[in-house]
Amino acid sequence: MDDIAYTRARNLLSDSVTEDGFLASLTPTTNYRRIWARDGIVCGLAGLLAGEARLAEALKHTLETLAAHQSPLGHIPSNVHEEAGTRRVSFGGLAGRVDTVPWFIIGVCQYAHFTGDGSFSRALLPALRKGLQLLQAWEFNERGLVYVPQSGDWADEYILHGYVLYDQVLRLWALRCFADHFEEPAVAEQAARLTRLIQTNYWPVPEASRDAVYHPRAYDLALEGQGPRSYWLSALTPGGYDTKFDLLANALCVLLRLGEAGQDARLSAHARRLAEPPTGLLPSFWPSILPGEEGWSALQANCRYGFRNTPGEFHNGGIWPVWNGWWGAALCVLGERERARELLSSIHRLNQLDAEGSEWGFYENFHARTGQPLGTRVCTWSSAGAVLLHHFLEGKSLYFGEASSCPPGPRS
Repeated sequence: MDDIAYTRARNLLSDSVTEDGFLASLTPTTNYRRIWARDGIVCGLAGLLAGEARLAEALKHTLETLAAHQSPLGHIPSNVHEEAGTRRVSFGGLAGRVDTVPWFIIGVCQYAHFTGDGSFSRALLPALRKGLQLLQAWEFNERGLVYVPQSGDWADEYILHGYVLYDQVLRLWALRCFADHFEEPAVAEQAARLTRLIQTNYWPVPEASRDAVYHPRAYDLALEGQGPRSYWLSALTPGGYDTKFDLLANALCVLLRLGEAGQDARLSAHARRLAEPPTGLLPSFWPSILPGEEGWSALQANCRYGFRNTPGEFHNGGIWPVWNGWWGAALCVLGERERARELLSSIHRLNQLDAEGSEWGFYENFHARTGQPLGTRVCTWSSAGAVLLHHFLEGKSLYFGEASSCPPGPRS
């Protein structure tokens, strides 16, 4: 089963290749037959691990398409597509997308790292520098953390906002990649400062060094009445912490080695409790927001076409194969390879489901309580999550930069 499933997933990546890069889906839905920044780059990173020249070239074309339509200020498009013979560019819907910029930087550096094509990364260096400068401008207060509007990243119909952990960690990965690839000490120092800010502020502990605490009042309130934390918190705002569990953000924290052994052990135990039947996979955000709870009204309003965030689905506790693949990669880093194998088998089982009656639907997401396929069929990054985890289990890895520049301090 696993060999067949891997071949199906890899073939879907190959089938989605166009001269402009990876499509987000092979369905005729216009919104998905586009070159999307994060979808295309995630697919390309899986392709690099697969070692296939065609997939590596598709990542290169994806990055070239995005770079060609970068805004004068440095924004990287959310997506690019042809419509009635005209090239159309979107930088976001209800809000612009912050995460496209670090994904672009990561994609360029990973491509150059795996292929040895330094001429490509040098050609895109001006675009990379504009992206880095824009990310720094988005700090607004020049204190080191990027401020993200609601709908400002991949979870575009969710309610996280402020200093969102996922966007900070993704930026950190981009800084480390850039600093190492171009040998720029100033950027490495910026990465080291950001490392310390993340370690201090998203896993509050009583003994933290107060000079690195971003929001002292919110930090103290987060510590009141709390036992040992079990995971990295999802966001900090001027009004306090959002304590939800963000699967992708926590996976990236592991992959970037931001925690100590005790933190990693508690995080792993917490994740094990979340991987429940019928899917055996983890929700992208937990717990779900229920009707009448704080945030429900904002969640209901945050959609352009139709509400998809009932409890247990889409961003509100839904199961996404792509990010479960990244959590599986994190389990490999933690040495929990058997759990990672079980996770991959569960991803394959979901990818095989098809509500239209044939096999291998590769749906975008699934309902947490029923396992029902949801969203768009044949989503390429659902296959990418499986391909990426398959190769991590083989011992391969993406490049996550030098973590030793700012080792963790003593943590609880």
